[in-house]
Amino acid sequence: MVRGGRPFGYTSVARTAIAIVLLLRAVAFAQDVTEPALKAAFIYNFARFTTWPADLPAGEPFVICVLGDQAVADALQRTVAGRLFGEHAIVVTRVAVGAPKRTCRVLYIAGLPPGQATEVVTELQEAPVLTLSNIEGFASVGGMAQFFFEHGQLRFRITAESARRAGLQISSRLLVMARPK
Repeated sequence: MVRGGRPFGYTSVARTAIAIVLLLRAVAFAQDVTEPALKAAFIYNFARFTTWPADLPAGEPFVICVLGDQAVADALQRTVAGRLFGEHAIVVTRVAVGAPKRTCRVLYIAGLPPGQATEVVTELQEAPVLTLSNIEGFASVGGMAQFFFEHGQLRFRITAESARRAGLQISSRLLVMARPK
């Protein structure tokens, strides 16, 4: 039997070989993905699908801050290496609890007691800073997005009202993938 000008056997073997190569690459890639790397990819994509109220001045970097999770900060640094946000270089900065955070465009918070996380969110309540965390109840205290695991997959909740209050617009692409509270 001939399909597309080639004997059927050739096409089937070629397709099977390609499928096996792609599957092996996918399995190898899946084994390399760590929890911090997965969270870093989510943080980066949240930034990509968020609109801020004012553009950054020319030459200013797009700052992504991480509070309390060195592994995610390192993974995020690898994720954004060499990438631009619009025309702006992306800079990953580690911040401490008492440090100013208003220069951040994105702030990922981890490893804090819920009360301290609430203080940070309250401090930034109307600032155009996208706040993300894996802390239980983060979305309910005013954080914009909360990561959590469900059936072995990383999921998220979004508090769109918190984002609107800060002048941010989160893409409908993310909103439809979010889990309800």
